[in-house]
Amino acid sequence: MRRFCLKLILIALAFVQLYAQSFFSGSEIKEKLLYSIREKVGNDAEVILPKVISDFTFPQDNVSISFDFGKQTLSGNLFVGIEFWRNENKLRRVEIPVRIKVIAEVLVAKRTISRGEIISEENISVEKRELPSSIELKSTSFENILGKTAKYSIVRGTILTNELVQEPFAIKRGEKVRVVVLSGKVQVSTYGVALNDANSGEQVRVRREGNGNILVGLATKDGCVVISK
Repeated sequence: MRRFCLKLILIALAFVQLYAQSFFSGSEIKEKLLYSIREKVGNDAEVILPKVISDFTFPQDNVSISFDFGKQTLSGNLFVGIEFWRNENKLRRVEIPVRIKVIAEVLVAKRTISRGEIISEENISVEKRELPSSIELKSTSFENILGKTAKYSIVRGTILTNELVQEPFAIKRGEKVRVVVLSGKVQVSTYGVALNDANSGEQVRVRREGNGNILVGLATKDGCVVISK
């Protein structure tokens, strides 16, 4: 009798192992993915998932699901990896397209801003826009933009980010500047007109007063040009 019971138990275990499986319906995956995205971007963003996500079945039991967003910014069009794991073994990975519309208040150029022009409250406005995936929200904040100068010509309506601006030029083209020539312990000063814009540490050309000779040196934070010999 005991042997018979043992056989029944072994048969039952074999039957369970034979038919053990894990099943994930498309609707279940959608629900889990949406919840995972909402945890990251909040409830204000519009999340658009594929209309149909396939069902997945695995012969193994205890299979788990996870989502891989990578290092991409969670806005705009992106791909999310759906991964199925059993213990520490990845059984399968598929990627699906997702669109996330993040609406946020951003700084926008009211008009075309010329290269080198200072960004002020007069030439920018705050607008609610869909945030592209290439822009992080913190990069378009007042503290990162106001008081800086445009690196390039910025077209009207462009979202302003810290990649489009820089610290004001130490020297501006057309300004009268002091030129300091260093040769060992000898220091000679003269003056001239800057022929190009330059930040601190950048090269600047100067037309010297009097003889009109062109001098080339490095701009300093205090607006001087230093030439070392």
